[in-house]
Amino acid sequence: MSIPNSRPDTEFSVIASSAPPRALLTKISNSLTSLDNQVILMVKYPIHDEFKEKTGLSLDEQYMKHHPQVLSEFEDEMEKLWGKKWKANTTIGKLRTVLLHRPGKEFLSVGKPTPWPPHDSSLAAWRMSYKPKDLEELNEDYERLYRAYRDEGVEVVERKPDPNDPPYQVKAIYTDDVCHAAVYGQVILRMYDHIRKGEEVPTYQTLAEIGCPVVGMITGRGMAEGGNIGWLDEKHLLAAVHYPRANTSQSDVWRANDWGHEQLRRIIHAQDHEVDVRILPGYGPRPQLTHYSMIDRHTSVADPRWLDKYLLDWLQSEMDWQFVIPPDELCRVDQGNPVGPETGVVLEPMKILVPTGEPKATRWLESVGVEVMEVEMPSFVGPRNSGSIHCAAGSLRRDAEPKD
Repeated sequence: MSIPNSRPDTEFSVIASSAPPRALLTKISNSLTSLDNQVILMVKYPIHDEFKEKTGLSLDEQYMKHHPQVLSEFEDEMEKLWGKKWKANTTIGKLRTVLLHRPGKEFLSVGKPTPWPPHDSSLAAWRMSYKPKDLEELNEDYERLYRAYRDEGVEVVERKPDPNDPPYQVKAIYTDDVCHAAVYGQVILRMYDHIRKGEEVPTYQTLAEIGCPVVGMITGRGMAEGGNIGWLDEKHLLAAVHYPRANTSQSDVWRANDWGHEQLRRIIHAQDHEVDVRILPGYGPRPQLTHYSMIDRHTSVADPRWLDKYLLDWLQSEMDWQFVIPPDELCRVDQGNPVGPETGVVLEPMKILVPTGEPKATRWLESVGVEVMEVEMPSFVGPRNSGSIHCAAGSLRRDAEPKD
């Protein structure tokens, strides 16, 4: 085979071979655009090796001697490389960093046609019980909530504003729904209905800006919302479909579906395969969301008779769960199930932050040893709004739980 030599300073030697095709050296004159696969081309260049000349080692020798691959755990390097220990795989560990959202102009869209079909302008279409005339009350409540966390030494991160024109994310104040803690870092979840779709983007951008690792994202046809996901301790996580939606019987479009939860399970197991992730389906009675009533490690304010039998068996057999049973007069029915007095956001074991307005519940909680901090925020929570103070707090960092 004849090969033109367009580089007089280059020596070529060609050896015929019947060996299988091999990767060919690429530093060849542009005129050599193709070679027979049965030929091995050996090229010798008088290459000037600046690495060797300046350091005594070629680049390859530097890699081999000074830059070996390093096997390490992501979690072990978080504080050094990501600035903080981004862990919140607990509901009761001391809260260090919380994600909030300041109400914005999206609330002034209430009463106008929704940007999603059928473009209804009713309060029900906005999932609101009132139309704010301005942002004054909402922002006053937000400032009180912000100060309540700061007074407890909690770092507050504000989610970026609604980027839409016109803005519509009136439920973005419930930051716990949009991202959730994995074993470390956060998972961006995927919202199930029009009014909340799109919150994922500014949430992701906020986490990226503060350096919090996003370790996964629910994609495809999966859906998951943080309200029905909760860490019971660092080795047990519950993910429950809220209940069959009254407006559909299709299991794949309930508030959170099996594929969304299965994706979450896989993300968590990639970090720690020992975590027991239990997915409770949306058919049958709605299981009580145990993490919404916790006050201490493996302890919640509830009557065990309210819980699904198999959930109760799991809690008691594997975690020796304890129940502080509230008096009947402090209980109510929420979405078809009895619940006790609100335990809000656990600031640390046996210390909680709750909205004002339930003095009897506060006195009873204090009587059983719980330290109760209160904040006035009626425009954020029921009965006027659709969420709770727990919904409005995204846990980004918490201390490890105290052990039994």
